[in-house]
Amino acid sequence: MSKIPEFAPGTVSKILWHFTGGPSWNEKERKQSTSPKPAAEAYKSLRSILQSQELRLGAYTEIVRVVIPEQRGFNRETGQVEVRRNVPATISAAPVCCLSDIPAARLGYHAYRYGKFAIGFHRSAAVWHGFNPVFYSLEHTGVVRSIYDGFSQLEIVDPSAIISAVDEIQQAVIDVEDKVEIDVGFQLLDIEAEAGSLSDTVSAARETLREFVAFVKTFQDDEFATIYCEREWRALKPYKFSYDDLAMIVVPRSVGKRKYFSDFVEEIAPRLKLPRTVPIVPWEDLVEH
Repeated sequence: MSKIPEFAPGTVSKILWHFTGGPSWNEKERKQSTSPKPAAEAYKSLRSILQSQELRLGAYTEIVRVVIPEQRGFNRETGQVEVRRNVPATISAAPVCCLSDIPAARLGYHAYRYGKFAIGFHRSAAVWHGFNPVFYSLEHTGVVRSIYDGFSQLEIVDPSAIISAVDEIQQAVIDVEDKVEIDVGFQLLDIEAEAGSLSDTVSAARETLREFVAFVKTFQDDEFATIYCEREWRALKPYKFSYDDLAMIVVPRSVGKRKYFSDFVEEIAPRLKLPRTVPIVPWEDLVEH
């Protein structure tokens, strides 16, 4: 067997990136916009993250989109069973914070969507924190539908109905116990205890599945060159990092008339007390040379 080369392939990076100019959330369409934030806003975010030394969870809930090939339902107005085809559905996931596995040579491609301000983290530090690669899938695949079906089945389970039935049986027993010798108290307590255990199990299953779905990202057929190529990594908790976790900070020399790189190097970096071991690189030198 040939020895695995020590250098990494061009599709894998030892730096995971957080772009601070990512598009804002479109609540109406429940998806990200297609344009990056203005440069001034991205620069403000970059400074804020470095000052707080924390990547926070996203302000919006990630949405996993699913296409159901066939869905049957009863129409009360017509009294008929109707079949709907290619029905869109969604699953809400837990909030996350995000990084991307993008080799430096490919960063330029992502600037049109995420801007030119970026913080690079050592991959080893991100893995230790709990970041994990996202599972990508087209919206109409069977694997995503199986996740949706799992959620649907858990929603149907209602242990509280069992507890209500136990209460009704207990009341019926009370009504007749002076006429008939009957003792089912312990059995009813066992049923109630099992219903409570089932309720806890279902709640835990829902939460676990919701956390798993946070690492699922769906995309459409025309998004191979946008969503699919992001190579996103996610974590379910905020990332409190140290400056030792930083591999690189990338800032454009200027956008329009504003000179960002000189401002960052001369004003912001000393104020933040960034160690000299953290490279601060102009976007143009790293990507556009």
